Amino acid sequence: MASMASPWNKRGGFTLMEVLIALVVLSLVGVVLVQTTQTTTSQASYLKQKVLAVWVAQDRATMMRLAVRSGQPVNLDKETVEQGGMGFRTQALLEKQTGDLNRVEIQVFLTDAQTPLYTLVTYVPELTSASGVTNE
Repeated sequence: MASMASPWNKRGGFTLMEVLIALVVLSLVGVVLVQTTQTTTSQASYLKQKVLAVWVAQDRATMMRLAVRSGQPVNLDKETVEQGGMGFRTQALLEKQTGDLNRVEIQVFLTDAQTPLYTLVTYVPELTSASGVTNE
C-alpha cells in the first residue's frame, strides 16, 4: 500500500514575496487614508473660519441698521473683533444707490490676511442728517 501524503501534513503559509506585496498594499491604503484625513481636517478648519466670518459680517450689518434706526452715527471705521476664539478685521464701504438706499459692502478678513474671507452686501436706509455718518 502506497502511502499518500495528506494535504494536512503539508506546511502551508505565505511566501516572503506575498507578505511583501501585502505590506505594500496596506501601506498605500494607509497613505491614502492619511491624505484624506488631512484634507478633511483643513476643509473643516476653513469652513469654521468662513462661518465665523459670516456671523461677524451679519453682526456688523445689524449694528449699522440699528444705528440708522435709532438715529445714532453709523460707524464705517475698520474694526477688529473676536469671534469663536479667532480674530477678524472688518471694513465697511458705503455707496449711495438711490435717494432712499445706501449699499453697504462689509468685508471680513482674518486678522493677518490681505484678502477678504467673506464679503456681505446689504442695503441700509438713507442716512439723514440726524443720524450722521462717521468715516475716518
